[in-house]
Amino acid sequence: MSRVRFLAVSDVHGKEDLVDKFIEWVQRDSLPYDFVVAAGDMGNPQRPGSMCRILKKIASSLKKNVYYVKGNWDIEGSCGDPAVLDLDETGPLFFGNIVLVGHGRRAEPYDIPRANNVTVLVTHYPPYSILDRGKVIDSNHRSLHAGVVDINYLIDVYRPRVHIFGHSHSYGGLDVEHNGVVYVNVARLDRLLKNGESIGNYAVIDVGGSGDVRVEWRFINGTWKRCAGCGRVVHIPEKWALCRRCAHKSELKFTKITGVPYRARLVIKDPLTQKLVYSKEVRIPFYTLKDYQTLEEFVDAVVLREAKSFLSDGSSKVLELPKDKVLEFYNSSSAKRLTPFSEYLFACDESVSGSKLCLLMRVFSADKQAHVMWKISEEAETGRRLLEQYVLFKEEQASMLNFLVRRLSEAGFRVLAYSLEALQG
Repeated sequence: MSRVRFLAVSDVHGKEDLVDKFIEWVQRDSLPYDFVVAAGDMGNPQRPGSMCRILKKIASSLKKNVYYVKGNWDIEGSCGDPAVLDLDETGPLFFGNIVLVGHGRRAEPYDIPRANNVTVLVTHYPPYSILDRGKVIDSNHRSLHAGVVDINYLIDVYRPRVHIFGHSHSYGGLDVEHNGVVYVNVARLDRLLKNGESIGNYAVIDVGGSGDVRVEWRFINGTWKRCAGCGRVVHIPEKWALCRRCAHKSELKFTKITGVPYRARLVIKDPLTQKLVYSKEVRIPFYTLKDYQTLEEFVDAVVLREAKSFLSDGSSKVLELPKDKVLEFYNSSSAKRLTPFSEYLFACDESVSGSKLCLLMRVFSADKQAHVMWKISEEAETGRRLLEQYVLFKEEQASMLNFLVRRLSEAGFRVLAYSLEALQG
């Protein structure tokens, strides 16, 4: 039966001195392993050539192949070293019946037979909701989740036994098994104590051809000691009393989601005429999500993406206006005021802020997941820019708020209402 053992790292952000410490620590540890996986952000765009220098240094010093995916800090091309391999370029690699597949820039999945294969997926970004806490500024959907919806769909295609990623520093150094997938967030190799001491973490991952998985954590300058929380003997920095799992125990609670269709039909209608404007089958990989709250957010993101896609064409673009931009663009008052969003939401004054803004605030108070979208197109003959304004509602909300739908239409908005209908199979 096949078996591989490898080191997994990510997020050193071009700090070559810390890579030297990692190499020194690995050599001192004298662990047997087959190769190294790097899950992105090994380089730094402000340090030209750092990604390839680091990956080549790891490969040559440890005398092992390095398989990597690019992260958001990695902007270089191929490294030109036979021991440093971009998984976007190699495609899936087979070690007996164990498949290593990576997605750095490529979003389309490969066609890999599932039968009798054990898949190890490598990405830089986490899946949405799994070990993915981040910053709003780093998120592509303006939330505290740094995960990416497309990764959930890759998991749905591959059904991997192990998923390795980085990017979310807050949850780095943690692994969790959820619905048959062992998620391993290997960020970050450039972790430091306040005094500047390096405590970068990396994982030693053992995968068997029968699907058995073991994940062990190592820290640069770490030591073996008993965790004060769970009592396990673990490898952690000397100054820590708790292992990462115990330190984040309250945040690692997962819910088994039930009663949600895997296949559904997304239906979008004009709520005033009930005319069908769009219909498409969508998949909802609910088993890749942490809980019901993130399921709701995930479905909302999928619906919004589909709505923007069908409204767009070759001569137009569709943009979503986040709530802060709705305030900025629709507020008719030019006076500088420290008015909180909640006041606009529940006590909007049309005489001060204008009727359109207050109308949209009523929309948000009725459906917090309603979306305001702009479709911007250009006339072929004159080059003149045209703006169409849309509001996207849940159908049940639109039907209950018919008066609000009519007022939106009268104010120049095109209102769309969506529903999801469960499909069998």
